[in-house]
Amino acid sequence: MISGLNFLAVLDDNFFKDKIFETAEMLDGTAEIIWFRFKDYTNIQNKLINIRKTVKKSILTLSSDYMLAEKYGFDGVHLNKNTINYYYNIKKDTKLMVGYSSHSADEINKINADYYTLSPIFYTPKDYEVTPLGIIDYNKSKKVFALGGINLENLDKIKDHFYGFAGIRIINDIIKHYNL
Repeated sequence: MISGLNFLAVLDDNFFKDKIFETAEMLDGTAEIIWFRFKDYTNIQNKLINIRKTVKKSILTLSSDYMLAEKYGFDGVHLNKNTINYYYNIKKDTKLMVGYSSHSADEINKINADYYTLSPIFYTPKDYEVTPLGIIDYNKSKKVFALGGINLENLDKIKDHFYGFAGIRIINDIIKHYNL
């Protein structure tokens, strides 16, 4: 994709708000995976139906709720430390792909998933203090997307170290830069 890296687009409902479907449509086929992330369940069924109708080429994953992911025809579910205990149920009872939000090489090495995000690689503004990991060693046989502070200027720094990159804020840069 971009700079020889695969792209995982993080479409956060709180960040993109009313532009989420338009953004998904622009990124469909450019991003290998589109991860739909939400925290507010208000009107979620309509959002899930619309995002599934919008994303036709990219792999579509949903945060945490594998039952909703399966019900609305998503391709996968993205888990974290609070929801990883569902992994075996998901693999036993569904055909969903499983992603995992990791924050260390140890997590990547210990936890089974089809792909991982590792964050934060670089500084990223948060409401709380975070320490960037930088480029770290991990099991390179696993698909790991660098996340956190990724921008078009630092993609070359991660190119030889990660399967791909992921992000929220970089999406607008990609849309502008590649005229999507």
